[in-house]
Amino acid sequence: MRRIISSLIALTLMTGMAVAEDKPAAPAAAEKDNANPCRDEVAAALKKLRSTSWFRMNTNMITENGPVSMEIDYVLPDRMHQRVTQQLTQQKSEIILVGNEAWGTDGSGWKPLATELTSQLKAQMYESVVEQQADVGNYSCKGKATIEGREALSYKLEDEPAKDSTAPKNATFRMFYVDALTGMPISNALLVPGREAAPLFKATYAYPIDMKIEPPKDVAPAAPASAPASAPASAPAPATGAEPPK
Repeated sequence: MRRIISSLIALTLMTGMAVAEDKPAAPAAAEKDNANPCRDEVAAALKKLRSTSWFRMNTNMITENGPVSMEIDYVLPDRMHQRVTQQLTQQKSEIILVGNEAWGTDGSGWKPLATELTSQLKAQMYESVVEQQADVGNYSCKGKATIEGREALSYKLEDEPAKDSTAPKNATFRMFYVDALTGMPISNALLVPGREAAPLFKATYAYPIDMKIEPPKDVAPAAPASAPASAPASAPAPATGAEPPK
């Protein structure tokens, strides 16, 4: 169970880049100060996302274990419900975080998560979802597109090496799509040039009005901590001064 939960947290960390944008190294001060309306529009959309009370992120990605689909509900500032499906095996698992408590299941019943794992989840949610970003990276505008049946404005994260750099160009690039009407994020994708129809990673955003996240029911009690090997035997009951009954 712990191995599965650790894998779920690792996937959660991976999806953090869909909210906390993956960006290149910080540019020089003079370059950073240059106006970039495309970057500002992406930053405004992400700020709107973080300013909502809740949202849902549906993600499909390629991992070392094959394709994985994941649905994460966020109710800010400290509630999350993550559902993961391994597409090759159809194995399903879930995590719920509510405040300072978290639970997980691999289909065999809900169990409380260890304090260490709960702390990791809380920190990841705060850093990638709750905390506002000072810099989202350098984006260029790529015009209008139809995404998830909606008219969207598209943006490309520009992280190519400098012209005089000997570093190889990245084999992938990131696209970010914003609803042209509402200004809210619609999708975020990591693409391979020439294979744009098969994203390595794709997240889509939704904003259900009835979203709630509550602790799971029928949680199995936590296993009692075992006594240390060096613990002394139980001490006898203290004497009371009274003679035992005859």
